[in-house]
Order: sequence, then structure tokens, then C-alpha cells
Amino acid sequence: MTATVGRDFRERSVADTSQLPTLYVWSGAGLSADSGIPTFRDVNGLWTQEDFDRVCNFETWRMYRDEVFDFYDRRLHMIERVKPNSAHKILAAWQGRWGPDRVTLITQNIDGLLEAEGAQAVTHVHGDLEHMFCVECDLRFPRQGSGFDRTQSCPRCGEFESVKPGTIFFNEPAPEYEAIMAMKTRMTQDDIFVAVGTSFTVVSPYHLLNKDRLSKHRRNVLIDPRPTYTEFFGLVVEESAGTGLGQIAARIERAMQEEPTKVDQIARVF
Repeated sequence: MTATVGRDFRERSVADTSQLPTLYVWSGAGLSADSGIPTFRDVNGLWTQEDFDRVCNFETWRMYRDEVFDFYDRRLHMIERVKPNSAHKILAAWQGRWGPDRVTLITQNIDGLLEAEGAQAVTHVHGDLEHMFCVECDLRFPRQGSGFDRTQSCPRCGEFESVKPGTIFFNEPAPEYEAIMAMKTRMTQDDIFVAVGTSFTVVSPYHLLNKDRLSKHRRNVLIDPRPTYTEFFGLVVEESAGTGLGQIAARIERAMQEEPTKVDQIARVF
């Protein structure tokens, strides 16, 4: 998406963007729902149809290795048939406009639809479908071929029975969660935090927000058709990801142009 930017902002942004806010976006399965990818915990969600203790449990996956690979093959081929939706387009456009230093995209999703729409940097805290992982030597490496080859061996240690799809299973360490801690540490009162398409079942706002923002903070935004933890958000939009982001896009874009030192005495966008 684009927006009209005044001459004064263009000149200022070239000289110094250090005083401008950062946008942090935390997304869940609802971000990709309009693309036709099912969510996990809704009435007809994925976990109502699949036994995650067999196909997504780090403690038992070796016992059901064939089922695990079959399950993720189906996920991969389903995602290959869908396209990014308007929510992916908006987020990718924002990151393209302001750069990864000012737009941090952290997602729980394993699809690559944000990247397919042109996002430059996306942190997948639950892994993705483009990699394999060897639990023997902790090596993450690219998947080969059109699916998940259960005979693909680890390029470091040569094992293949220890190799699993590169998504994070239940009870599995998630090294990319370090990005959450980094976000909490860096986030200021003037930054913008948008949670979109998430039920917070796996990661709650307590883990995402620093103590100064654990309230109805004016720049905490939640977009979800069935929102939860609303007590932490100054703005709640009860819509799907694409519709909700479209409704607040102009406000986000104006807020990203505000220098906190210049607007302390006037009403802000948020």
C-alpha cells in the first residue's frame, strides 16, 4: 500500500529516522486464513482433524515418523497451491517502504506467504516448510526436492532417521523465540505493536510486551475476528486480518511518520 508523504517528512527521513517509531507485527494462523490455509484451533481447525500428539510432538515423532512426513507433505502441497492475501500484501509493503530496521515481522506461521509477497525479513518462530532439522547434531538445512524426503540425510553427520521437517513441534526448543525477547527489550512507548490473527494460545501478550506496555496501551493494536486478551490493547479491531489491516492502514502510516519529540503536545494518531 502507498500513502501520500509530505515534503517535510521526506527530507527528515533522509537525514534522520532515529526518532521515528518502529512497527512490530506479531502474526498467527489468522493472517493466512483468507488465503485458504486452515487455522489450528477453530471449530474446523487443523487440530480437530489431526492428532498433533502423533504428527507434531517432539517427544514421540520418531515413533510415527512416516505419519509425520506424510502430514507435512500434505501441508506443503496445500500451501504451494495458495497465494498471499491482502494482509500479506500490506505487511510486505510496509516493510518494503520503511525497511526491516523499522518494520519487524515475527510470525508463528510456517508458510512463506509474506516472503512470496516480497517481505524482506521475516522471523518464523515455529520454523518453516523449506528446511529440515537434524536432532542428532542440531543442524538446520534446506529441504531438497518437491516434498519432504524421509531418506534425506543430514549433510553434517550423515544420519537420516534423526532428520525431521524443519517446523517446531510441541515440546521442541524454539531458538527463534530469542527474537521475542529482543523485541520486548527494544520496544519503546512510542513504537507500534500490532498482533494480527492470533488467539495467543501458544504465546500470550505477557511474553510479547514489556512491563510498561502490559495494559490498554494506546499503541498496542489487536486484529482478530474473535479477539482475546483485549485488556492489553488500546485498539481492538474485530475483523479478519486483511479487512482489519486495511481499516487501520492509514493510521499506521501516519503514526510511522510522527516524531515523538514533535507531537508530545498534540493529539497523536494513536
